[in-house]
Amino acid sequence: MVEKNCWLGQKNGRRALWPFALLVSGIVLSGMLGAAGMVSAPAAGSRLQSMRVDGYFDPKQNFLDATARLRFSGPAGARQLWLANELQLRWVRGGSMTVEPFASETGLFVVHCPPENVLEFSYSGRLASKPDPFDPSPKQGTPGESDDLRFLSYITDYYPHPQLDFASMEMNMRIPSGWNCLGSGTLRAVQAAGGGNLYSFANSEAKGMSLVCGRFQQLARLPGTVPILLHGWAGFDYRRCYSDVGISRLISFYQERFGALGVPELNILFRRGKNFGGISYSGLIVLNVDDDWTRLQSRTSSNPGAASLLALDNAWNDLMAHELAHQWWGGLVSWETVADNWITEGLATYSSLLFLKECRGEKAFTRVLRRFRNDVKRYAGLGVPADGSKLKLLHRDIRIYQALVYAKPALMLAALADTIGEAELCGRLRGFLADRRGRNVGTAEFLERLSAGDDALRLRLEKWISARGLPEGL
Repeated sequence: MVEKNCWLGQKNGRRALWPFALLVSGIVLSGMLGAAGMVSAPAAGSRLQSMRVDGYFDPKQNFLDATARLRFSGPAGARQLWLANELQLRWVRGGSMTVEPFASETGLFVVHCPPENVLEFSYSGRLASKPDPFDPSPKQGTPGESDDLRFLSYITDYYPHPQLDFASMEMNMRIPSGWNCLGSGTLRAVQAAGGGNLYSFANSEAKGMSLVCGRFQQLARLPGTVPILLHGWAGFDYRRCYSDVGISRLISFYQERFGALGVPELNILFRRGKNFGGISYSGLIVLNVDDDWTRLQSRTSSNPGAASLLALDNAWNDLMAHELAHQWWGGLVSWETVADNWITEGLATYSSLLFLKECRGEKAFTRVLRRFRNDVKRYAGLGVPADGSKLKLLHRDIRIYQALVYAKPALMLAALADTIGEAELCGRLRGFLADRRGRNVGTAEFLERLSAGDDALRLRLEKWISARGLPEGL
């Protein structure tokens, strides 16, 4: 048993543009591209520099009405943008727009940006609803009163964006009375406005901005180098699962190994949920809480096939450790393409293994590594870490995805620590994060940094990521 002091618009398939709004705004709507399947090439060297979103969101109806202002760096030219198909563009200021006909189901459109590199959009609509974002196969529908949370995640394209670059983010969202709101940034102000409250968030360096709305309340504030604000439903006693000292210790442990987190505060939201899982955005973590998996792990679960591979020793603690590690690996540095997603998942898994060893000792650490090896061997012939999310689509078994994208890279990092020493590995990771903070990184770049110029070692690391099977050590 873990000791307490150790833990813690699309309309009819086509994007709608309102002619009158376009006329008033002076927009020139470009003709469709002549060649089907061709996409206007984005401006070379272009990236999102800053974004501001102002809007209104009704969580009960999942209705959003907003404007967004995007500023780019680099030369002016075509910008490929994504926006959820349920949202209808009303007007665009700053450039002429082309809707790509072949991509109408993906939310992709192209805007030709003016020399000042600033574009403004107005849009609205009712977003598709997933009653439980942690459910691997949720049913679509309109949320009801019983649903406690609504997620406006950056991956659902609720604002127009070119790609998932790090940028300066600002969000001002009005929410009806009776709902609270947390964002992946610093809460600057809450003001009464229009029958509700206007929440203002800012993040100087983030890979997208996400919001969570719900009928929750603040439960506690833990002081420290990174103040922690804990939230949950009324009457929930989070100390049944975690201790204040344990949560603070976990942050200190990661900061000692990987460097300062560098956020003004961290919000952790506990919500009811049967599925073992959590979500980590920059400065915001959402964790499922359910008594049924207090001791969830494959060796003790009444249904071993349903146990998560990520429940290492104690489900409460392991979930917190994994999602909090994503504040560094995902929040401060992230992946470049979906084929590189294993970097942040493998690092978060390895980080939680290190904390497990700190709390429970070498024996518990070795036992989990042995289980990881068995898990990877079971599924090693079905893919490689670089397959990323394709593994979920091909096999529809979350255990295969977890074994190859989470566990196998963590085993590689543990083998590397055996070769060069744990202190040296953490030093390399700390230096890498300091150098690449606020950037997306690819597999080749990351493995080059891990191998520190040793070409033979780099080739062995590449084998872990791109070859099937389970290599033996390094």
